[in-house]
Amino acid sequence: MPRRHRPGATATSVVAHIEEVVLATSGADAFELVFAVAAARIIGKTKPTSAAIEKVRRAHPELAVTRPRDLDEELVTRVDVLLARAFEGGDTRLQALDAVFESLVPRVAKGDKGQFFTPRHVVDFVVKALAPKAREVVVDPACGSGAFLAHARALAAVKTFGSDLDPRAVRVARLVAIAQGRDPGTIVRADGLRGVQLPEANVVATNPPFAGRADAAGFEVAALVRTPERDVLFLERALALLRPGGRLGIVLPYNKAAGTAFAAVRRWLVGRARIFAVVGLPRETFQPHTSQRTFVLFAKKRAAGEVPRDDERAMFAVSERAGKDAGGAPIARSDGQPGLDHDLDDVLAELMPFLAAEGFAS
Repeated sequence: MPRRHRPGATATSVVAHIEEVVLATSGADAFELVFAVAAARIIGKTKPTSAAIEKVRRAHPELAVTRPRDLDEELVTRVDVLLARAFEGGDTRLQALDAVFESLVPRVAKGDKGQFFTPRHVVDFVVKALAPKAREVVVDPACGSGAFLAHARALAAVKTFGSDLDPRAVRVARLVAIAQGRDPGTIVRADGLRGVQLPEANVVATNPPFAGRADAAGFEVAALVRTPERDVLFLERALALLRPGGRLGIVLPYNKAAGTAFAAVRRWLVGRARIFAVVGLPRETFQPHTSQRTFVLFAKKRAAGEVPRDDERAMFAVSERAGKDAGGAPIARSDGQPGLDHDLDDVLAELMPFLAAEGFAS
């Protein structure tokens, strides 16, 4: 039986402890306090204090750092010490910071929209398969806290741009960009479907909202589905952002791959992009927030006038271990190494040679 993470070691448990401490000692917003402490530590590169937080707040208005009134210096220190626990599990400081804010950014509102933060081993899998290269442009029109962009920047010297409607998620994405020495101004708060100018991309990596309605005026898929959900609109938006030959990695619900209601969308997609791979993810992937099954689609935008060929091949694979149990609790690797008990590394080992042979990233 795979062992669970030890109590207190996961980002979620650390955040829960911080929230308990804040609730017991202060009326401060836990997110705002942790964000301020992390920003002071990352940008100021010093022990967080009220003065250090204020300095960061003035120097980086794009982060909208809030310094609670009458902030207790002892509380700041306790939060800083607790955050350090999240950095003891073998991940880099950046990965741990990312995981902490994944737990802190309000998920109820995002859940109402069918939008959930992507598990970081899934992000890593998608980005590695997309194989971004130096100087390429990577875009995520529904970037959340910026995980796909951060992983792409860690892999290669790429240019990244993202947008999201959630103000706190955008602030986190900007802080992570600063932590990587990048321009936080490349992350904007806006509706990624419309109303924001994003650059033409070599790569689009995204996990768009899974549900809910949006204004479909001007979208081709609106004529193909009776009530197009936002994920279908984001699929069209992602292709529109790509330059011909650009690569797409997108997380979508299973019904977009198999539902009869979306057969016309699939035909539309094949005419505009070559499908290289479909990778099914376990039902537990987005637990404890939803048990909806999902898959990752890897595709390449066709050039104008290009039509599908009879010899085009695609790989279909299924991941069977999510690194979580049915309740969403993380399952650690059984060999004692850091990380979750998932099999996406094994899938990637089979997928990468296929993508290379088919010229996916060429």
